[in-house]
Amino acid sequence: MNSLSLILSPFIALQGVGQAPVAVANDAPETWTLEYPRVIQPFVEDYRRCLTRQTRRVTGQADFEQQHRRDVETCTEAFEEAQEGANRMLAGRAEYSDYSPADIREVFEHIGRIHVARGADLDNQFTFTLRSAQQAEEQYQAERPKGLVLELRDASVVKARTDATAAAAEAAQEQRTQAREEASGAQD
Repeated sequence: MNSLSLILSPFIALQGVGQAPVAVANDAPETWTLEYPRVIQPFVEDYRRCLTRQTRRVTGQADFEQQHRRDVETCTEAFEEAQEGANRMLAGRAEYSDYSPADIREVFEHIGRIHVARGADLDNQFTFTLRSAQQAEEQYQAERPKGLVLELRDASVVKARTDATAAAAEAAQEQRTQAREEASGAQD
């Protein structure tokens, strides 16, 4: 897929003390990495699950970004609960003392931004498909023959094709006739 698709993936190896959760743009522009402590992964999953399970409608218009924005608004309660749970989980652990509630809030807000970006990506794919179809239609209309097109062949070519297919046509006709005779004989 050539268009932008965003992926949320936790990095386990980079979770040492003192690392703030930060979104990092990768070399591959269609991928985003969000780093956060592994111990809050259940809360991240709960919030993402709320976002992805919302109902969306295919309306024939590029409105998925709007629908994804509404998902973020709809999941406000899940956002708050996940954020509070993650803060409670980290509060009891000395190795994560560098994570402030603001850092954790940024993790969950960034998940919401990624979700909206996915909707925007769907809109981009949709409009690209429409533009491509429109360009193909315009090109066809510009290049198509105007009026009736006759393909004139030399008589020898027509005779050669007729002779080559005559034997096969005759054999097929004989098979159909034989099948009809067998079917009518079986009915008697």
